[in-house]
Amino acid sequence: MISPNHHPSPHRFRDALHFASRFITRPGSIGSLWPSSRQLGEAMLAGINIRPGDVIVEYGPGTGPFTRVISERMPQNAEYIGIEHDTELHRNLVRRFPGMRFHHGSAEETPDILAHHRLGRARLVISGLPFANMPSSLQSRIIKSTRDALHHDGIFRTFTYLLASLNPRTTRFRQLIAEHFHQHHDSTTVMRNFPPARVLGYSHPVQSR
Repeated sequence: MISPNHHPSPHRFRDALHFASRFITRPGSIGSLWPSSRQLGEAMLAGINIRPGDVIVEYGPGTGPFTRVISERMPQNAEYIGIEHDTELHRNLVRRFPGMRFHHGSAEETPDILAHHRLGRARLVISGLPFANMPSSLQSRIIKSTRDALHHDGIFRTFTYLLASLNPRTTRFRQLIAEHFHQHHDSTTVMRNFPPARVLGYSHPVQSR
């Protein structure tokens, strides 16, 4: 169990440099110049009681701010898998979180990834992916993958930066995801993040035909 007294990671400056370089060279894969804050991680998990037997999937764990919060709240016999596309970030995650499971791949393949690791449907999917930077076709594939990977009462949480709220791709994403979930939960705004962010919550995915 990690201490609730959070201290800045000694890797944080190096993480920021990595994010900055990826943001400049591959803006579609990294949504910000700086890793997400502990406060945003807490907001992403707020009100969720992880139970024994639950499967938790994290998209784009990056440097692990959400992963750390998840690890503190996971009971025994719950399963976690983080799906990270960036090779260097995946390698660092494996080293920093030896008790957690990570898969080097894409969120588009979530149902197949769960099957590969012999895991059932997820009760919770937490996303750190930059949906506002993605083309609509990629947004759609990931949302459908998420819907198909979730349990019938599963929960999906993601976030958007306040500055990106008027981005047409953000608007398109919110319209698209509403078509695949029965319930949309009230948003939470986290100002103690750079940039400030809004948590978006959805549950009870529409069953695919």
